[in-house]
Amino acid sequence: MKKTLPVITAVLVLMAASILFYLWEQGRKEADKALKILPDHVDMQVRDVLYTDVSADGAKWEIRAKTVTYGRQDNLAVFDQVAVMMIMTDGRTYRLTAEEGRYWTATKDMEVKRDVLVISDQGDHITTDKLNYTEKDKLLHTDAPVMLENEKIILRGKGMRLYTKTRRIELLSQIKATMKTGR
Repeated sequence: MKKTLPVITAVLVLMAASILFYLWEQGRKEADKALKILPDHVDMQVRDVLYTDVSADGAKWEIRAKTVTYGRQDNLAVFDQVAVMMIMTDGRTYRLTAEEGRYWTATKDMEVKRDVLVISDQGDHITTDKLNYTEKDKLLHTDAPVMLENEKIILRGKGMRLYTKTRRIELLSQIKATMKTGR
């Protein structure tokens, strides 16, 4: 019995060491996975974001999103479930919502996709699947089908340009209009 006790103890110590080594290796692998969640081109990812920017002419942007990933190399912020408030220098506003958005911080250009809705402070509603904003031209534009609706008319077409500085809007092709009648 005295001779088997050291052998049993050695076997138990060896088993305990093996189990501890196995658990340590599993923990290290999980830690490596946790550290590689963000792709190499992403510098930061944040949840429940409010991003505010003021352009050179004084127009203000407030961008809210469920999540945002930012890549410094591309100066690109990618938003999930985005809501934008554009406040122009003369006080006019545009509210924009979409499922996805991309905002280039260097140029202040933006692209939004999926379930895009724009509401002006005048009550105009614009819906489309994809919309771009070009800061240089102060232009909201798309080549996708568009519907514009206000209290007087419903316009449908393919492609649109909305110059935010002058409030001029152009539907580009396949235009159909429906006048609303008062009741």
